[in-house]
Amino acid sequence: MKKKRGAHRPRLPDRPFLTGTWAFPFSPGVRGRTLLLAVLACVVGVLARESLRLMASTDGRLSFLGAMFTVLTVFAVVIWFAVAAACALAIIGDTANGCDRIVRWPDAAFLDWIGETFVVATGVGISVAPLVGLAWVSREFGSPSDGGVPVGFFFLFPVVLLSLLENGALFDVVSLPLLRTFWVAPGGWGRFYLSTAILLLAAATIVLLAIPAGGGGQPWGIVAIAVVSVMSSLVWLIYFRLLGRLAWFCADRTAAAEAEAELQAEPEAGVPEADAEN
Repeated sequence: MKKKRGAHRPRLPDRPFLTGTWAFPFSPGVRGRTLLLAVLACVVGVLARESLRLMASTDGRLSFLGAMFTVLTVFAVVIWFAVAAACALAIIGDTANGCDRIVRWPDAAFLDWIGETFVVATGVGISVAPLVGLAWVSREFGSPSDGGVPVGFFFLFPVVLLSLLENGALFDVVSLPLLRTFWVAPGGWGRFYLSTAILLLAAATIVLLAIPAGGGGQPWGIVAIAVVSVMSSLVWLIYFRLLGRLAWFCADRTAAAEAEAELQAEPEAGVPEADAEN
């Protein structure tokens, strides 16, 4: 994220990936969004469950009804992603600029922010496409595993999304200032990846425990759907809070490195002047 030269910003917390991140979904002003995303995700889960149940029926009328539920499921997914993506961009932007509380939440006038959701969608697509291509090539050479796709996405997506936000243009995914932060602020990237790995592993463990063992392929119960919905909401909000803190961390380290380089350059620039006076 770009940082305006000379702009005053609050001091980065001593533990930026712990303080104000893991409890972020429960903080004032965020709880309502957490509940909204969970409810929307629950609607998606229920519609998807009923769609699969009806489509599996041998009755033609029920199968047709299942197709209608499939359309409703896709529509619900689009709504969830639009709201979630708009919230994600607000969290990243305000957090990267040093705000403890988010002030640029999307409002009811969705036409004002719906276009911003394409940034997150583009980030997901650009991150996944080359990985899927590599997986296809590996299968052609006899490798049956596609496990590298989620692992690659885990490492690539934050780089792509922050590059898109840094450059301010869709499909402009190469940001040299951002790539430089891997040398200027390697500790921030390391702590971000560690924090998000712990977050995803914890959420996956809870989800697996919520799914009834030995379900035999039967549709999930409403309790399991509710747990998955809540966890998806929490993971989404915490992840982008951590990503915003990473952007803040990198901006501070970059500014410090530039200031240090300027201080080192000043004496060198003054040497010719001193020689000229002599």
